[in-house]
Amino acid sequence: MATAWVCPKCKRRFIQRNQRHACGTGERAAVLRNRPPEIVELYAALETFVKSLGSVEFVTRERYVLLRSDRIFADLVIMSGALRLAVHLSREAKNGLFFKIASDRKHVTHVAKLHTMDELETMKPFLREAYQFSRFPAEAPRAGGATAAGGVRRTDGERRAPGGVQRP
Repeated sequence: MATAWVCPKCKRRFIQRNQRHACGTGERAAVLRNRPPEIVELYAALETFVKSLGSVEFVTRERYVLLRSDRIFADLVIMSGALRLAVHLSREAKNGLFFKIASDRKHVTHVAKLHTMDELETMKPFLREAYQFSRFPAEAPRAGGATAAGGVRRTDGERRAPGGVQRP
C-alpha cells in the first residue's frame, strides 16, 4: 500500500494524510453472528478469494464490510438471505446480477445480491478488476459509463440523480 500517513492510534495506513476514519477494523465474527450457515459459507468463500488478490484490509462494522487495498474497492452488507456486494470499477460493466449502477467522477459502483456460490463465481472477475483499479487507478480503462454529473441507473433503465431526482 502506498502510504502517506499512519494513524498513530490504530496504526492503519492511508494514502491521504490525516484521513478521517474510525480506528480499528472490527471483528469478522460480529458481522457473521446469527447469520444462516449458507451466508456464512458464502462470505467465507468471498473472503478467501479476495485475500488471494493481494493485501486487503477487511473493515467491519455491524453488518457492513469494507474491502480495502490502497482504497476501498468493494463493500458488503450482510443480509439475512444474501450478501449485497458493491464493486467500484473505473467503467460501467454489464452483468445480469447488477441491479443498480451509480457513477461519480472517480468510479462506477455496481451493486448485486449474491445468494449462491455460482453468483459469487460470476462476480470474481469484477472483484479482481476493482482490486486492480484500487491499486493502480491511472492504469484502469475509462469507458463512457462514468459521467461528470454522476447518477444512479437501475436495471429497469430508470435513471436518477444522486438526490433521487428522475433523469430523462
